[in-house]
Amino acid sequence: MRLNRILPLGLALGLVVGPVSLSAQGSRLPASVEAGLILRQLDGVKRVLLVAAHPDDEDTSLLATLARGMGVEAAYFSLTRGEGGQNLIGPELYEGLGIIRSGELLSARSVDGAGQFFSRAFDFGYSKTADETFGQWPREVLLSDLVWAIRKFRPQILVSVFSGTPNDGHGQHQAAGILTLAAWEAAGDPSRFPEQFARGVEPWTPLKLYRRTFFDPENATLAVPTGDLDPLLGRSYHQVAMDSRSRHRSQDFGTAQAPGPRQTHLTLLETRVPSGDDEPIFTGVDTTFAALFERPEAKREVERYRRAISLARLGLTAMSPASILPDLRDARESLEGILALANEGPDGAKLEAARRLRLIGTATHAVSGVRLELRSRSEILVPGQSALVEARLWSGADAELQATAPVLRIPDGWTVEPLPPEETGPEDDTGAFSRFFNQREEGSAHGVPVSIGPGDMALWRFRVTLPEGAKTTAPYYLARPRQGAIYDWVDDAVNRTLPFQSPLLSAQATFELRHGDVVLTSHAEGPIRYRGVDKAAGEFWRPVQVSPRLSVAPASPRLVWPVADNGAREVAFELEGFDASGVAGTVELSAPAGWRVSPGEVSFDLPDLGAEARVVFQVTPPSPAAEGEFELRPVVRTSTGAADGLRVTVIDYPHIEPHLTVESAAVRAVRFPVQVADRRIGYVMGSGDAGPEAIQQLGLELELIETTDWSAERLDRFDTIVLGVRAYEVRSDLIASNRLLLEWVERGGTLITQYNKFEFNDGDYAPFPIAVGRGRVTDENAAVELLHPESALLSGPNEIRASDFDGWVQERGLYYPAEWADAYTELLRMADPDEAPQTSSLLVAPHGEGLYVHTSLAFFRQLPAGVPGAYRLWANILSIDPRRWREATTS
Repeated sequence: MRLNRILPLGLALGLVVGPVSLSAQGSRLPASVEAGLILRQLDGVKRVLLVAAHPDDEDTSLLATLARGMGVEAAYFSLTRGEGGQNLIGPELYEGLGIIRSGELLSARSVDGAGQFFSRAFDFGYSKTADETFGQWPREVLLSDLVWAIRKFRPQILVSVFSGTPNDGHGQHQAAGILTLAAWEAAGDPSRFPEQFARGVEPWTPLKLYRRTFFDPENATLAVPTGDLDPLLGRSYHQVAMDSRSRHRSQDFGTAQAPGPRQTHLTLLETRVPSGDDEPIFTGVDTTFAALFERPEAKREVERYRRAISLARLGLTAMSPASILPDLRDARESLEGILALANEGPDGAKLEAARRLRLIGTATHAVSGVRLELRSRSEILVPGQSALVEARLWSGADAELQATAPVLRIPDGWTVEPLPPEETGPEDDTGAFSRFFNQREEGSAHGVPVSIGPGDMALWRFRVTLPEGAKTTAPYYLARPRQGAIYDWVDDAVNRTLPFQSPLLSAQATFELRHGDVVLTSHAEGPIRYRGVDKAAGEFWRPVQVSPRLSVAPASPRLVWPVADNGAREVAFELEGFDASGVAGTVELSAPAGWRVSPGEVSFDLPDLGAEARVVFQVTPPSPAAEGEFELRPVVRTSTGAADGLRVTVIDYPHIEPHLTVESAAVRAVRFPVQVADRRIGYVMGSGDAGPEAIQQLGLELELIETTDWSAERLDRFDTIVLGVRAYEVRSDLIASNRLLLEWVERGGTLITQYNKFEFNDGDYAPFPIAVGRGRVTDENAAVELLHPESALLSGPNEIRASDFDGWVQERGLYYPAEWADAYTELLRMADPDEAPQTSSLLVAPHGEGLYVHTSLAFFRQLPAGVPGAYRLWANILSIDPRRWREATTS
């Protein structure tokens, strides 16, 4: 997929003190809008940190109002990356889903203007109590992460989305509320987590603690207006927030941007400053910039600075934004004086002055029309490869620039070679239409100053070469295996609590800017990114990443193999080359003792980037059959030696930045006794659904029912039709044809409906009433009682026992029916600790000559995980014959 350009707004943390800076690739916002939003942030020191548990828990209206409207540095701290949820847009779950939802949060923050933090908690799924949650999350570990973020970000105000009580519902919500209350006390206590001080933070004491009153607005003490129209943005903050909210596409959160009055309600829980309940959020907090300084001369410089930015705000116009350059220059000179006087003051004074210096630099270049573009001609690099990098500095309006070649920042072991002006590299990818109208770009010489007049641009080219041992790019928190429900991330002061690590490559250019009487020496800096062109959608930008030369992707990472089947099976791998110069070699499959593999090795030759091949082995298990899990491991031999095969995945959706992950390509073969009847299966795909592969691994063939397949003749080809998870939410054609489907059941078919959310209650989709509720059993080890073990569904072809519910992952089931008609037979009883039993996880009802099965069991998690008991029960559900059910029930 091609990606839209998304440049998330970063937090002003650990800024480099120096001349004004400029972000790469420029801005999509008009100059007056970009500068106006920056000017709102320059007077006063205001920071707010919002804390909750998951992506989507944040109040985007509050964040947008604070960050865009009030010029507050606002940020959202999410305990998890949402790995335990479901995926509406693709097959990724767990870590893969966490990458998607982390990207969605960054995309949302790029809209509402806030920053983003995470703890190292892995979302292990729904829990019902805080005690259950802290049974998997070490409380002090997560508290240390939140305290670190508070000490790094230095907010005066904390806002807890949750109360820390059972009223919050989800146990992870409760945990977020409890941890926020604990962090309120711990962040300013030098005896708590003192090891952090050696990594560059100091104790920080927030001054006010609020709670968001989502579910109890009657307890609110403060209403924050969020529906005001912003003259710069042309939308209300609530509308901006709904745009932000709609970035959570994997959660089906597309939202209308409704105009009109809106409010966010808060209640004041704690305060360390005089403040009334109904007073504005910063009441009692000294937010003045001058309060950071003690020396009179510093305070005088602050007043000069404030006058300059006030004049800039008053003078900014859309048609002549450069008219405020003298005021920005004066503000910058005052800040430079403030920095010189801040050496003996608190650390926060230097940090705040440096942040403002950078923001003024961004505003200066926005209104003067200066843009920096840092581009790599290659998107995915491999060890030993060289890539062409280009830096363009453009004076798009009336400024004159004197510039020198940028300095590239590269990882250790990489090399940079400046290229002469005449070396152009490979042909550009701008497209034939653009090349027809474009002039040929001449390169600039390195080592000598270059004059760039109004409307002109300078171009420098570099060759960047990777060492053979270059590290693969992957999210920093996945660098080591996860320890239970906690990521074992590298504990460093640079990446800790951030969404992802810093860009791989960046550059900084130095130039003198002249515009009328304004003369400034500036630094332009930013990440080096790949620019591509999609013939249908146009230009897009993506991060530069490092990959292994070869991806070895198993066709089926988990192979369910009934012990009764001792014949050969096909084990296939999809190869993809990431090396533009090609990669060739052989693949062999390492198997346990006694297993036979044919052929011994398979040759491959992938001549260029993106070339693909498929290698296939025939694998025969030993006889007599052995039960258990077995590893089939591909070994790749190339000119660089032999190594275990690695699967490279680029998680890539249009609304987020792509991220590369690397994992073992080994196949896990799971052997256990399971039988299944020979049934003709039709499957209606649902949301993030891996059901078809699980059915095929049982040895059955199936056909997908597509949107044009709804006819009686087509349906009558099948004995059984399976509806994927949340099918009624994502398949409008299913809803339109549901009556046809029920008529097919009346004629003798078996319909299996997997779990749905509340959309199921919008129509009469079942033959007899079912109302989906919120019931679920989150303890994957909860005892399961077979209510009718002699029933046709539980007795054959596999005799289901309580032991078949051993080894389940994450949960038993979710969205159990709260009400159902007497026509249904309940087959299972289960409960979470200290809760009433639930009996609606598996319901069966005859309908005409056929059978209707409704199951809320979490098969969508168990089957990809290769859980034997889940497969045995699933095989029975697939095998059920309506006539046998009726006969057994009558008997």
